[in-house]
Amino acid sequence: MHNAAFRALDLPWAYLAFAVPGERVGEAVAAVPALGLVGLNVTIPHKQAVIPHLDKLSRRALACGAVNTIVYRRGVLRGENTDVIGLERDWGELGVEPRLRDSVVLGAGGSARAVAVALAARSRRVIVAARRPERAEALVRDLRKSVATKLEAIDLAELTPGAGDAESVLGRAGLVVNATSAGMKGEPFFGFAFGATPRSCFFYDLIYTARRTPFLAAAARLRRPGSNGLGMLLHQGAAAFEIWTGVSPPLDVMRRALSRKP
Repeated sequence: MHNAAFRALDLPWAYLAFAVPGERVGEAVAAVPALGLVGLNVTIPHKQAVIPHLDKLSRRALACGAVNTIVYRRGVLRGENTDVIGLERDWGELGVEPRLRDSVVLGAGGSARAVAVALAARSRRVIVAARRPERAEALVRDLRKSVATKLEAIDLAELTPGAGDAESVLGRAGLVVNATSAGMKGEPFFGFAFGATPRSCFFYDLIYTARRTPFLAAAARLRRPGSNGLGMLLHQGAAAFEIWTGVSPPLDVMRRALSRKP
C-alpha cells in the first residue's frame, strides 16, 4: 500500500521489508541514518525491543510501551505508535459505540498494549485477558501510569465456556478484541465464552489475512457483529505515511492496494 501511494503521488520513495533477528535490533535501528532511511515500521516481536535504541517517544508510544513506527528527522530517531490511531479510525468507520461500559482485549503482547490504550479512550473499564496472567498483570501495571480508565487483568482461562468469571466479565462487554495470533493460520480459535456477551457486542480481530477469521466466525454463529483488522492496517499505515512524508495519504489508493489478491 505504501509503494502504491508513492506511485500515485509521484514520490521517489520505496518501501522494503527487512528480516531482523532479535539480537540485531539495535544495529538495525542504528543503520537508519547511515543508510539514509526516512523511517521504519516495526512489527512483532520487536515493538518493545526497539525502544532503548530511540531518542524520543511520542505520547502514544510512551502510553503503550510499544513502537510500530520510527521516523528519522534532523538527527533524531522518534518512535510512534500508529496502531492506536489505526484502531481509533477504523472503529469510527465501523460504527463501534464510542462510549462503552466494558471492553476486553485478548492477549498481552505489543499489539495488545496499543489495543488497550485505544480501548481506554472509549471504555469505563478495560479487561486484559492472557494465557499467562502475569503478562496481563504487567501490562495493566504499566498502563495505569498513563490512562485514567479502570484496568483489570484476568487469566484467559476464566473466560472459557462454563468458567466462573465468564458471565460476570463478559456480560457488559461492548467490544472484544483478539490481539493474539490464534487463528492466523486458520486453526480453530481456543475456547472462549462468546455466548456470555450481549447480542450487540462487537468482535474485532487484529488478524487481517482472512475476511472471516476463526474468531469472527465463532462470533458470527451467535449473530455478533465483527470485523477483521484490515481497516486498522490501512489507517495505521496512512498515519505512518503522513508522519514520514508530511503529505496527506491517498487513502483510496492504499485501500485498493490492500484489497488486491496476492
